[in-house]
Amino acid sequence: MEVTTYSQRKSLPRSLQFQRMERIVKAMQHPTAGVPVREQKLFLTTIPNAFTGNDVSEWIMQKLNIKDSIEACHLASLLCYYGYFFHVTTNGAVQIKDDNELFRFQAPYFWVSTNWTTGNVEYAIYLLKRTLRNRQRHGLEEYEIHALNDLKMKLIHQWDFVTMQAEAQLRVLKDRKKTDKTIIDSQERAFWHVMRPSPDEASILEMDIRNDLYTYRPMKREELVRRRLEYLRQTLSNRVRTKSSQTHQSLCAFFELFSDYDPFLGHCSPSNPWLTSDTERWTLMQPLVDNPTQLRVRRWSFNCKELISDPTGVCEFMKFCKADFSTESLNFYLHVQEIRNCPLSQIKQKADYVYQEHLAPNAPQEVNINDTIRTKIIKQLDNPNRDIFIEAEKHIIELMKKNSYPRFIHSEHYRNLLQNATNPLPKKPGIFHFVKDNYFRLSSSSSDDEYDSDDDEIRKNDNTITNVSNNNIHNKSQPLAGTLVNTAAIATAVVAVNPGLRQSLDSDSKLASTNHQTDIK
Repeated sequence: MEVTTYSQRKSLPRSLQFQRMERIVKAMQHPTAGVPVREQKLFLTTIPNAFTGNDVSEWIMQKLNIKDSIEACHLASLLCYYGYFFHVTTNGAVQIKDDNELFRFQAPYFWVSTNWTTGNVEYAIYLLKRTLRNRQRHGLEEYEIHALNDLKMKLIHQWDFVTMQAEAQLRVLKDRKKTDKTIIDSQERAFWHVMRPSPDEASILEMDIRNDLYTYRPMKREELVRRRLEYLRQTLSNRVRTKSSQTHQSLCAFFELFSDYDPFLGHCSPSNPWLTSDTERWTLMQPLVDNPTQLRVRRWSFNCKELISDPTGVCEFMKFCKADFSTESLNFYLHVQEIRNCPLSQIKQKADYVYQEHLAPNAPQEVNINDTIRTKIIKQLDNPNRDIFIEAEKHIIELMKKNSYPRFIHSEHYRNLLQNATNPLPKKPGIFHFVKDNYFRLSSSSSDDEYDSDDDEIRKNDNTITNVSNNNIHNKSQPLAGTLVNTAAIATAVVAVNPGLRQSLDSDSKLASTNHQTDIK
């Protein structure tokens, strides 16, 4: 059985969890301040190196400052499930109670964290070694017999080695004292009970929902009813009574407000980069821009959150606050955001700087917070985390919503931003954008000269019509008379280019006038 080193142990799953549990177990095994381990009497038998469940729960309550005995037994049961100590009679994990049931510490050699790489060969040696001993005391259980038969089929090419190792270990065990034999046998059996449990039990090395069932503590019916009643009272007292019509109206108003900012459900200004080749939107929507768009500036007026979540909006808001001599709240908010995004090694340094800059007495940029929040922050300065200023941040944001933010929205600075903001127009494609460049047939691709000449003439006519129509489109803002003139010019150009078409039009007009006179008569 290979024992993992310390460097290998750090890379194992849940290594930090094992380290914390092993630290507690080592403190329990202290010769003077640990759990009292001594010989215990079980009927007429003397059990060496054992302790009771009552001893463990008392030690946990005394050393770990746990006042509830049920919580202490729960912690001891978790250590027992992970194999750090085991029941003497069953050699397995049971739920520890405040009674005189006997337990024994597991040797560090058999801890889970040091034997993570145990495989089928070690398990086969252990099972075969038990079959070579007294069947009445060391006989295999039913699931172990099935496991041994399966291992014989899997390790048939190594079975001679397995047999040799089992016999060698059994010879070494016979030379030991009877007490040592009993202790080693119980420790080894408890170890494999953790590593290879029965199919009806859940392994603590795997994530299984049945693990939570072991820690389930049933409650009495009166306690369940009392908790349910408390929950219902809280829900009734905190219930927000709103009509469904008002809720629907608020939802529709929210959608109408933000519909212009959704590139999939609404209009995407200036052009949708997912549907067109125009990528100007990515340039306009960068975090920091010199000249924001009107939609972006108008969004800052929705609420304070939209303003401070936009880097460009924060820059413009900072300019206004500097002119208004009220930059303390905004600087505090920006410093708190830096703490949330900085490395762990810099959290304490930045937290001390924020406290000295904004929260300490007579600070250069002192912000207005109450004493309760200030006291909580001072207690956490020795070991700060990323959320040390979360309550102060919420309080400062509420102050900005009431003071500096409304002044910014109604200020001349914001009106100038809204007036000078750009409003990019989408790039319009041509009228015949669906026609490819090689749509018209070239003269070199034809074999007959007469068809080539006809194609050239048709191409010239179409180009003339296209140019005239484009001129008409550019002059679409002119009055109706100009439109009629342009239409007449198009018709004149078409007739002038194609004389055959002029003759057909003249004949058609004469025929139409004759029919009209006949109808009148």
